[in-house]
Amino acid sequence: MTLFPQIGSIRVLTVPLPGFPGLICSNMFVLGSGPVTIIDTAPKFPGSFFTLDKQLNENGFTWKDVERIIITHGHIDHFGLAGHIRRASEHDIPCYIHEEDIWRLSSDYLRSGMWSEEADMFYKKVGMSTQIVDRMKRRSQFFKNLCDPVDDAIPLKEGDTFTGSDFELRLIHTPGHSPGCSCLYEINSKVLFSGDHLLKHITPNPFHEVSRSRLKDPSYKSLKAYLDSLRKIEDLDVRYAFPAHGEYIEEVKSLIKGYREHHRVRSDEIFHVLRKGKKSIYEIMSDVFPGLDEWDAFLAISEILVHLEILADEGRVVLADEGVPDLYCAL
Repeated sequence: MTLFPQIGSIRVLTVPLPGFPGLICSNMFVLGSGPVTIIDTAPKFPGSFFTLDKQLNENGFTWKDVERIIITHGHIDHFGLAGHIRRASEHDIPCYIHEEDIWRLSSDYLRSGMWSEEADMFYKKVGMSTQIVDRMKRRSQFFKNLCDPVDDAIPLKEGDTFTGSDFELRLIHTPGHSPGCSCLYEINSKVLFSGDHLLKHITPNPFHEVSRSRLKDPSYKSLKAYLDSLRKIEDLDVRYAFPAHGEYIEEVKSLIKGYREHHRVRSDEIFHVLRKGKKSIYEIMSDVFPGLDEWDAFLAISEILVHLEILADEGRVVLADEGVPDLYCAL
């Protein structure tokens, strides 16, 4: 992987993500000359903490030097080691996350295995078989082992700022990948810490939110929100984007243009599939992603559904039969 450019007091710590080759690695960013601010942590894989500890020491710091942790969004690969880091610091480290994602860090949510009755009903309406749903549920239950809850996280809002001896961060709320997904813009260096909002090697997935009852806005549509959030970043003067996975990004506007084209093509592809007749989301997924590994089924189903929401808003498709499963057709 290409090394990140050295910008001021920004340091990059990386750990591999076994079992998730598409994400390449997790990047954790350390800002300041002491005390330091951390942006995101890796998941709690065996050995991950010791890998980061060694890299932090090589940069002249220990966990006792950490002043705060800022989490770009509430997926486990971004806060998994927060609890471990806080214990190692031997002092109170505040953890911050946008208010829309704070529930994802809670003991209550993690104890549930990140599953709910809403999820059961969702997959029935999608048209997925019980056998596949059961396997997905077991996998979801396993994921809770990759993180510790953060029940005292401090909520953030658009425009909140953090300062250190040689940096000034401004939070930019960029919902889409998750409702609380946020970027952090370092005003002096013009570096954007993009979390999963921008990734160089893959198009970020605007996940459909299954747990609708936990959302502040139950009508939230992730792809619409994601495309709106991209416009916020296009208006910024960004020298580099430092994402949470993979390599750094230089040509931000060009990358965003490619994202928009990807979503336009995917919408057209789904529309043409539905011109052949009414189909469930799972049937559409099978046409658009033939031979897909079932472990990737949620990502694919999410991608189909969020594009169906856009197509419905454009008046190109309609929910023709609301049942179990739901059936969609082209207009």
